[in-house]
Amino acid sequence: MRLMTWAFVLVLLPALATADQVGMIRLAGTPEQIGTAWGELNREIIARDLQADYLDRAAAAGISEETLLARSAAYVEIAERYAPHWLEESRAIARAAGVPEDLYLAYGDGAVRDRFLHECTSYAVSRDYARDGAIWFHKTRDNRDRPQSAFLIDSSLEGIHKFIAVSNSSSIRCSMMVNEKGLAGAGDYPAERKKDSSALTLEPSEPQFRGMMAGSILRYIAERASNCAEALAIIEDFVAKGYYAGGNVGGSHWLFVDREGVILEVCNNARHVVSKVHTQKAYFSRLNKSPAAGRLREAEEPIDFELFRSVSRDPSICFGSSISGMTVEIHPEHPELLTSAWIALPVRTVAFPVLMGQERLPLPLVDGTAYRLGKQGPREPARWEALEAASHAAKERLREEVEASLAAGNPLAAHVEMLEAWSADQAAQVLEALQEPD
Repeated sequence: MRLMTWAFVLVLLPALATADQVGMIRLAGTPEQIGTAWGELNREIIARDLQADYLDRAAAAGISEETLLARSAAYVEIAERYAPHWLEESRAIARAAGVPEDLYLAYGDGAVRDRFLHECTSYAVSRDYARDGAIWFHKTRDNRDRPQSAFLIDSSLEGIHKFIAVSNSSSIRCSMMVNEKGLAGAGDYPAERKKDSSALTLEPSEPQFRGMMAGSILRYIAERASNCAEALAIIEDFVAKGYYAGGNVGGSHWLFVDREGVILEVCNNARHVVSKVHTQKAYFSRLNKSPAAGRLREAEEPIDFELFRSVSRDPSICFGSSISGMTVEIHPEHPELLTSAWIALPVRTVAFPVLMGQERLPLPLVDGTAYRLGKQGPREPARWEALEAASHAAKERLREEVEASLAAGNPLAAHVEMLEAWSADQAAQVLEALQEPD
């Protein structure tokens, strides 16, 4: 596979040969540079998913490529107005992956219109009940078995926030995200099926099939919003202008948490938006009466990170379809450096910890390798919990060291180096554990 020549966009350590050699990749710069790096890295996955998930399924339903392109026109028009860099990025991905640009543009937001009936689970704990007032967020994604990637996007464009997200390896979208402003969020569906967890009531609306889907709206929020109020305003604006398209599902359900500790639930359909701020001990977007939810609500206070994180593997909310998950710990004073994301691909396995201040992420997280190893790895929740507890303790020591370095006035570059070295070391330990036999 041909690698990029822009040293400031893609930087690799030695190729992964053992658990002690972890490649690191940077996705930064212009949309074309970011897209080219992604397309070259995930070339095979992109071509396979475009064909299998989109073109073959459309052909089986008697839908021509011309019709697919026509149906994507509304999305392209909205993106051109609000986020034209996505289109430039997508075209660069297509060129690098060797697939048709127009069909890849249509695929990016169109393939998810037939979303099946997989519901996802998001949860949060009020910081009043968390140890040291910590701010946590988690999402588990349930969907079909497809390669999953985590990525950190750092655009050179003015006004675009740096963010960490998880999505299919075939496209840069957001199933869950956290940005440098300390805003974490996720969308799932369908809104009307959340009554075990939500008291929100939406007025009915006819489904809309042309426009922008929730995963793209969530990326826009990651790039532009700084807190829960701004995230809500974006959803309200898109719905008011008729841009939201939910297909047959008809609606979306969102959870956002910000650096102030606000926990915001949002429901919308093609015409209406309702929301609520939650202050109870633990909020779950679904399966509200599950043993997993009970573990948090019935826990002695204060709740610690280890319990909050381990709940994601509880069998009452972790299934065979739980293909990815991200637990976020938002740092209220320095979210741009010390917010941490713990990414498990799939959910049942051990998480890779990364920090917002990094410029590069471990390559296996980005190219689908972590997902492949995670699926094949040992099924030992207790072992993963012990490994994550040790990793979190190490992260806390690192946090204290960086905070002291910041107070001493040391330059940003020194902190980035510290964070990346720590992340690479943690990734090496995770990879070694995943490749050990049961």
